[in-house]
Amino acid sequence: MLFIYQFPDWTNFRFDSARVLDALGKARFSEGRLSGLLTFAGTKDFETDLVVEDIVANFAIDGIQLDSDSVRADVALRAQGSSAHIQNYIGAIENYTTPLSQERLFNWHGSMTGGRTTSWRGGSSGIDAKGEGLNFSGPGPERLPAETEHFLRWFENYPMDGTIKAAIAHFWFLTLRPFDKANGRIARAITALQLSRAQKSARMHYALNRQILKNREEYLRTLNRAQCGNGDLTEWILWFLAQIVEAVQTSESAIEFETRRFRYLARHSGVQTTEREQRLLNAALTGELPRDFTAKDVAALFGTSHDTALREIQSLIGKGLVAANKKGGRSQTYSVVE
Repeated sequence: MLFIYQFPDWTNFRFDSARVLDALGKARFSEGRLSGLLTFAGTKDFETDLVVEDIVANFAIDGIQLDSDSVRADVALRAQGSSAHIQNYIGAIENYTTPLSQERLFNWHGSMTGGRTTSWRGGSSGIDAKGEGLNFSGPGPERLPAETEHFLRWFENYPMDGTIKAAIAHFWFLTLRPFDKANGRIARAITALQLSRAQKSARMHYALNRQILKNREEYLRTLNRAQCGNGDLTEWILWFLAQIVEAVQTSESAIEFETRRFRYLARHSGVQTTEREQRLLNAALTGELPRDFTAKDVAALFGTSHDTALREIQSLIGKGLVAANKKGGRSQTYSVVE
């Protein structure tokens, strides 16, 4: 069996344009919708969470467990953080206009392995997934100087859609496997850099590595099939784009309550409410109260009697902010008017 790099024109990658462009359109639409939603919500803490999850997942895919609290502390410090692997990953995203160079890759490798290197691997490189039942090893070390230079020139200069380029770069680097270890972590940092370039923004809207970690086995097998193929990357690119869509949907779910709250308050911005009424509305909009809540729920929220809670609800009904649902009686429920 031949590996992809054993074909003479192996980097002339091809894919089914119609299928890929259709999937790319869906990914673009989902990204645009999420970007719009994020303009309504306060996203500073949300984006910090995404960066933390992406870094932790990047290592977890390779079987290395990081402490989330420690990562969060370093992410908060950004460039002043104590952990080089976190600084460099954040740098890949925030300094996305900085060219990807051999020196930069060596720095990333050193930060992710704890050892400084100034050269590519000197021996063979099998797949970093022992026991996965996968069969692949990268090109011989004698080919790496020319092959990596070719990759870097393509990455910096070849014009193509930025998201598709991220998928191909991910695959290409993991096929070269230029280091003795940490190739996967570096490939995913390259992907983060390229996706920032594609979006022309250092803001993180979704955690792609978290999504890849969820489907780790499928990730490895899809890559492996392409590495054992003849240069057709359709399956890999479609899988990559599907993970973006899934990651976006996860982010949408995470900010659902906040965007719902913002839209609601914007719609009813002219209505005056008391502090307690605002608290009740916020609780209903953010999930602290059930979507269909009862007077008993509100009484528990405020620590008051049923009658007092009912008066608060009735005041909001009078202002058109809350409505009684159809079912009445002792189990009467209410919901905000959206």
